Amino acid sequence: MPELADTGRRIKELRVSAGMTQHDLAGPEMSSSYISLVEHGKRIPSGRALKILAERLGVGVAEISGDPAPLENTGVRRLDLVGRLVAARRQWDGGDVEGALSEFRVLADMEPAHRQDDVFTEAQLAIAEILGTLGRPDEGAEALERMLTELTPEPYAEPRLRTLIALADLLESAGRVQDGLRHALTGHLECTARRPGTGFHSLLALDVLTRCAYWSGCPDWAPDTDHGRPSADGVLPGPRASVDLHRALDLRDRGEPERAAALLGECARRVTPAAGFPLWEKINGHYALLLLRRGETAAARSLVERGLVVASVAQEPGFPLWLTTAEAVGAEAAGDPARLVALGEELAALPDTGRSHEKGAALGEIAAACARAGDRERAARYFRASAELFRRAQAYRHAERARERLTELIEMRD
Repeated sequence: MPELADTGRRIKELRVSAGMTQHDLAGPEMSSSYISLVEHGKRIPSGRALKILAERLGVGVAEISGDPAPLENTGVRRLDLVGRLVAARRQWDGGDVEGALSEFRVLADMEPAHRQDDVFTEAQLAIAEILGTLGRPDEGAEALERMLTELTPEPYAEPRLRTLIALADLLESAGRVQDGLRHALTGHLECTARRPGTGFHSLLALDVLTRCAYWSGCPDWAPDTDHGRPSADGVLPGPRASVDLHRALDLRDRGEPERAAALLGECARRVTPAAGFPLWEKINGHYALLLLRRGETAAARSLVERGLVVASVAQEPGFPLWLTTAEAVGAEAAGDPARLVALGEELAALPDTGRSHEKGAALGEIAAACARAGDRERAARYFRASAELFRRAQAYRHAERARERLTELIEMRD
C-alpha cells in the first residue's frame, strides 16, 4: 500500500501544476480543509474520493494512489507501466524532451492486450503536448485525431473528453481555429451532459471553446455563464483568466471598451505569472492597449515596463508579442515614430507559424498606429499581412475586418 504522504504529495503536485487551488479541487463534495489534510498525509481518501480527485486533476486514479493492480493474463504489471509513465514525465520535466517523447511513444504503441487504457491515454496526451511545445502542433493534432478513433465510443468517457479538449487546444495553437471550434464545441456539450463534479474539465472546455469561438468570429457560441468564483487566495487560475480575456476582447470589438477595460483590468489584477507567462503577458499587453485607447498613457507605459522586466528576469523564451505591441502603440502615442517603426518591423519579422491569428491581430494594432502617425505605406503593408494571417488561420471575419481597414486607409489617401 502506498504511503499516505506520497499520495498527498502527488495530489498537491498535480493540483499546483494544473493551476488549481484547494478550493477548486474540493468542489461541492469536499472541503478545502479536507484537501489540506489529504495533501499533508493526515487523511486517507476513499475510493470514491480518489476517483473524483483524479477526474478533476485529469489523471488516472493509479497516478495519485500508486495502486499496483496487475494486468490480468498479460504478465505486465500496472505498477510497472505507471512507473514508466512517471519516469517519462520526469525526463520531460528535466529537459530531456526527445527521450521523454520516445518513451511515451513506446507506451502508446503497446499492443492493446499489454497496456492499460489510462496509461495509453496519458502517453498519447503527453505526446501531443510535447509536439505542440516543439512547434509541431499539426503532428500532435494528428496523433489525437487517431486517438479519438481508438477510444471507446462511450459518449461521455473521460479519456474522450480530455482528448477533445487537448485536440481543440492544439488546433487553435496551430492556427486552425475553425477546426478547433468543432472539437471544442463537442467537448463543451459533452461536459454539460455529464454528472456534477466535473467542474475542472468543464472550465478547460469552456476556455478552449471561448478562444476558438472568438477567433472564428462566432463568440456567441461560447456561453456567457458564471464560470466559477475567484480563487480564495486571490490568484485567478489560467483557464478562468483566458475565458475573461477573450470575453473582454469581444466586448471591445462590439464597441463596449469601458466594459472590456473593467473586465480585463480585474483579470490583470488577479492573475499572476504563475498562471503561465504567455497568458499573463497577453492579458497585460491587451489591458495596456485598452488603457492607451482611453488616453491613460502613463498607466499603460507602467504596465508594459513592468511586464518587460518580468519577462527579462524570468528569461522567458517566447517573444512577448502583446507587451511589444503595446509598447509600439505607446511609442506612437508618445510621438516617437522611430520606436514604433523599429518595434513594428521586429514583430513583422516573427515566423508565421503557430498562432498566426495572434500575430495578425498584433500587426493590425501596429498598422493602425502607423496610420495615425502618417506612415500610410507601412500601415497598408501591415494591414495586408494581417488579413493574410487571419485568412490562413481560418479567422475569416477578422480577415474581412483587416481588409476593410485597408480599404478605408486607401480611400483616405486617394
